[in-house]
Amino acid sequence: MSLLDPRWVRAAVPVSDTADAHHPALIDSAGRLSYGELADRVAALAASLPSAQAGRRLVHVPLAPHRDLVLGYLAVMSAGHVALITPPEHRSITAVYQPDLWLHPDGTFETATPNSDTDEPRHLLHPDLALLLSTSGSTGSPKLVRLSHSNVLSNAEAIAAALSITPADRAVTSLPLHYCFGLSVLHAQLRAGATTVLRPGSVTDPGFADDLRRDRVTVVAATPHVVDLLDVQGVLDQLPSLRLLAQAGGALPPTRVRELAARGRAAGWGLAVMYGQTEATARMAVLPPELSERYPDAVGWPIAGSAFRLDPAGTDEAVGSPDGPVGELVFTGPGVMLGYAEQPDDLALGRMHTELRTGDLARIDADGLVRIVGRRSDFVKIMGIRIDLGQVERSLLGRGLQSCVTGCDDKLQVTYRRCEQSPDQVRDQAAQVSGLSRSVISVRAVDDLPLLSNGKLDRRRSADLHVTETSAPKAETAAAVIGVLEPLVGRGGIDPDRSFVELGGDSFSHVVASVGLTRLLGDLPSDWHHRPVRDLVALADRLPRSRWRRPLVQRVETTVVLRGVAVVTICGSHVGLFRLPGGAHILLAVAGFLFARYVLASPTTAERVRRTARIAVGVVVPAVTVAALMLFGFGTVHWSNVALVHWLARPQDGNIFWFVEAYLVIMVGTVAALAVPRLRAAYAADAWRTAMVALAVLLVPRYLVLALYDGPLRGLPGTVAWLFVAGVAMAAADSRRRRLVTTAVAAGAAFGFFAGDAARNLTIMVGLMLLALVPALPVPRLLVHPLGALAAASLHIYLVQFQVFAFFGSPIIKFAAAIAAGLGFCAVGNYVLRRRLSPLPGVAAIRSQVAAKHFVREDMTCVDARS
Repeated sequence: MSLLDPRWVRAAVPVSDTADAHHPALIDSAGRLSYGELADRVAALAASLPSAQAGRRLVHVPLAPHRDLVLGYLAVMSAGHVALITPPEHRSITAVYQPDLWLHPDGTFETATPNSDTDEPRHLLHPDLALLLSTSGSTGSPKLVRLSHSNVLSNAEAIAAALSITPADRAVTSLPLHYCFGLSVLHAQLRAGATTVLRPGSVTDPGFADDLRRDRVTVVAATPHVVDLLDVQGVLDQLPSLRLLAQAGGALPPTRVRELAARGRAAGWGLAVMYGQTEATARMAVLPPELSERYPDAVGWPIAGSAFRLDPAGTDEAVGSPDGPVGELVFTGPGVMLGYAEQPDDLALGRMHTELRTGDLARIDADGLVRIVGRRSDFVKIMGIRIDLGQVERSLLGRGLQSCVTGCDDKLQVTYRRCEQSPDQVRDQAAQVSGLSRSVISVRAVDDLPLLSNGKLDRRRSADLHVTETSAPKAETAAAVIGVLEPLVGRGGIDPDRSFVELGGDSFSHVVASVGLTRLLGDLPSDWHHRPVRDLVALADRLPRSRWRRPLVQRVETTVVLRGVAVVTICGSHVGLFRLPGGAHILLAVAGFLFARYVLASPTTAERVRRTARIAVGVVVPAVTVAALMLFGFGTVHWSNVALVHWLARPQDGNIFWFVEAYLVIMVGTVAALAVPRLRAAYAADAWRTAMVALAVLLVPRYLVLALYDGPLRGLPGTVAWLFVAGVAMAAADSRRRRLVTTAVAAGAAFGFFAGDAARNLTIMVGLMLLALVPALPVPRLLVHPLGALAAASLHIYLVQFQVFAFFGSPIIKFAAAIAAGLGFCAVGNYVLRRRLSPLPGVAAIRSQVAAKHFVREDMTCVDARS
């Protein structure tokens, strides 16, 4: 059969040719796409591409879980061209391998030379070449893995068979599609005639579990880190349709494998442990779910048509052990790559490899069961990414940097000969050539690289330099970060792989955590509360060690600044020191902003309810305490103030607690609304759009009620709810255009909110614009802590101010006394609520789960407490 025969072209596509035409092949937010529709769409797109008979093209495919991109990728394969797959945001590789065609996110193709008179391919492509993937850990390097059509098809068929995938299975894109593991999930599903659920975003996104239940997902693929993320959110316990958890991309501890396998057996799903590399197309070995409890330290048997052998000469380790011989694991089979490409001319090469030297040390039992026991000295796996240390050294040398590169499980260590480049520049270059984050790269400058007596690099001494240099500062920084967070989330232990939100942080503790971390680490990223604690510790790498060199001005989160400034303007305006009203209305928008970040981001309705209850307790207890004192001690309020229903019982009367009552009602109403399945699904699909629709609805009473009435009715929950929801929309806005639209709507609604009070309206407008458009504001370093204290105590100051005013005559003394009383009340309240009352079940469950599994050493390594 000719390689240009149309039948060969169809066979190159990893799609079943026996699938039911009406069975769903893909499911996404747009609905279902059947295999029949997929075939028609792919055929139409392939027909729009240049004919392979006129020359095969190199096509850049920025692959992501979107229907148009997946169809475009399949069309490239169907038309017989070569797909160069990269992450959607990554294009540096295309500067080396200049594509003939570009696939756009909307599924259309663009030629690289639209105005050229010739239509000749730029590259000579070998007939067997079908796919180009970045090697693990080298997405910034020109080194690519060359895969053939038979590589792709054989691996898809073998994986589908090994995991018993049938048309009834539905797998979700829980891993990136540009990653070989994620791509092989798509291939195996299509080859088995099964369904793939295309879900963009992260497994930590709100509504992930709800989406999986709605789409009846049966297969979830995960790396060890993704397994932990799913587990801590309770996703694995919320999927009645789950049949299989397919784990690869790094080793899980045997105790963890045994635990997950036992849980799965009890819940009706299985854990399949797998082992693979990009150079073998994807997965090479599978441990069946029924044997994962029995052999928790194994990676299984080779997939169909493949085999492993040990090469004792492939390792510097001593060969042989009490449990059997040890050697470098060598893989043979139809999945072995054609070879590497390091420059465009390599795309013309044919097969250069018939076996794959994995770089891993292993034992193979008499029955063929494989156990990985170590790594060759020139390979290391960091954060689940396999790094070729020699390749990193060569890449750095090509940039004029002489280095010795070593590594451990959580750090890439670069020891380099001192040069003009700064440590930060060296770290940046190492990150680029390795594909790792800067946070896991340690650099050390020396006058001369350590050498052995034979003149070779002394890697052990180089690695020791990093231990002595970095362990103490890292432990010191880790202890400082934990010292900020631990009092806020309980003393059950801090797991460095969990975020502040996952550890139980809320909108009350947000201020203290934000200010404490800002003073310790400097400017914080906007999503710091969703980042693992380990990443927060890594932020200290960019700071000078001497505190005298720290900046005099620091950027503090806008929510913190607004809370601190607003309570000062509220108190000062009430005593007549100045007139700057509108602070309470800004606080309501800030409350909505933080509510979206901490409550609405929760993965389940139950967790939203628990977090809302926690916030409600923090509001109701101090409010009722103050109201009861004012009623029974001084008779200055009504019983409805103590019950926090004054807005309902006496709406026409003035209400000094209007803010608290409105906040509680709106907060509970928001959670209740999102308990409705349709609304919950809409918010999960597009939080900003849903919030903007709710804002439009709530602007009706804002205009209608205030057009008919005036006075206290402006503080009713229904008339101020738009401010809270505007804050939610600001938090959900994920683009500049959306932030600008939200700002325009919110500022427009603030215009004229108080008839005849332009100053108050202007204050609200400015506060809303800052909240929507400015993530952080500059604050003199000396004022960061006082501002944070005011922000943290803003509710308590608001509550006690009116009663304190009655005891003093001077406006300045009234103001100072109210601030002092509020700060003291806040300190007492926090002590009672956080130290004496046990946390609510949702937070307690997270803490107990973390405490039962892990404790954290000073060097921020997470250790299994049972091993």
